[in-house]
Amino acid sequence: MKRQKKVLFGLLSLAICLSIVVTACGGSSNNTSGKADSKKQITLQVMSSTIVEKPAGTLEQELADEFMKQNPDIKIEFMGLSQNDAFTKIATLATGNQLPDIFLNTPDFYATANDMGITANLTELLGEDYINGFYPSILKEATIDDKLQYVPWFSTPIALIYRTDWFEAEGLTPPTTWDEFVTAAQKLTKDTDGDGSMDQYGFGMVGTNNGSGTYRFFPILHSFGASELMEDESGNWITQLDSPQAIEAFQFFGDLANKYKVVPPGAMQNAYADNVTLMANDKIGMVISGSHSIAGLIEKNPALEGKLAAVPIPKKEVHASNLSPFGFSIAETSKNKEAAVKYLKFLVEKDNAIHFFENTGRMPTRMEAGDDPKVQTPVYKGFVDAQQYAVPQAVVPFFSQVQAAVGTAYQTMLTGNNTDATKVANKAAEVVRLEIERNQK
Repeated sequence: MKRQKKVLFGLLSLAICLSIVVTACGGSSNNTSGKADSKKQITLQVMSSTIVEKPAGTLEQELADEFMKQNPDIKIEFMGLSQNDAFTKIATLATGNQLPDIFLNTPDFYATANDMGITANLTELLGEDYINGFYPSILKEATIDDKLQYVPWFSTPIALIYRTDWFEAEGLTPPTTWDEFVTAAQKLTKDTDGDGSMDQYGFGMVGTNNGSGTYRFFPILHSFGASELMEDESGNWITQLDSPQAIEAFQFFGDLANKYKVVPPGAMQNAYADNVTLMANDKIGMVISGSHSIAGLIEKNPALEGKLAAVPIPKKEVHASNLSPFGFSIAETSKNKEAAVKYLKFLVEKDNAIHFFENTGRMPTRMEAGDDPKVQTPVYKGFVDAQQYAVPQAVVPFFSQVQAAVGTAYQTMLTGNNTDATKVANKAAEVVRLEIERNQK
């Protein structure tokens, strides 16, 4: 009898232990909701272009390290690449069903991503109350059909950056019109060493045919009163690239290099990084760029601290700018959506956003951070002012083709003095209209 009791007790103990083991180990195989399971290590793959930049990449890695320290069950694994290559890569990965959990997104791509059905609905994942903490103007360029496509991490409003010490030395005031701009650029273009060749230029032009180049040309086009793509009163897409205003804008852009000669040689090949280097090395006095360029210039040349400022881009008809928000989408296919949301919220927390801004010049996207005195400084006032002139980018899946057509046009204008701006503008308009027609079928 005693032996039977011992056997029964042993079997009961074994059953309890097995029950505990099954309970502890179960559940992970049934996680079909896309939410993170906190009982096991989660790896979040993050495709980022900023991670390969300096100093942004160093700061982004520091933020990821701190997040992992606070959340030891989540590992951040970066996939770094250039932004110019990113959207082609994302489309390729999507086709093979190999998207990372999180991937970069901007107004250049979010319509395409939405049409492909690869973005999770962040309006649902984050909630309306949280989303309302972002600047409304930024949300406009991140939302389609009431669906937030990406969490805006930062914005880089575009303005005219200039050397305050050079302007003071020449008795110049910051230009508000393009005529004043040309006058200033001509005074700043000179032969400083007396060897008969210009070695200092008034303006650093980004003439490459890519997103970086069109990012800086579109505000010029808009300032002349023309649009590359807009909706008419009936809601149909139209272009004004062959309007008199656009023709004048293309001619003006070419004249800066060929007539006024206020830009360094090789404008068609000079990318953003080249112009940062030129300005840091005291070779150019003005550049059109985003707020992030201030930090980049000072990093390359600390002596520029206190010698840089910005004003809204000069106008012919109106001032113009763009916000250029940058953020991250969560892939619809991700099985770790809850962990991904947690990470993206961490990136835009006030202290993290301000720290990132102070070291990169990239503006916070949430109102509580943007109102901080550290952001509202004289150096960045021009960018703050420029935000009121922001022109939202058209939300169409073929916008990259529009960019390419415009880039081809302004590059053609840079080739020589005898280029016919009307023919160039007509060709660009023809390409865009074909894209509009193709996408309306």
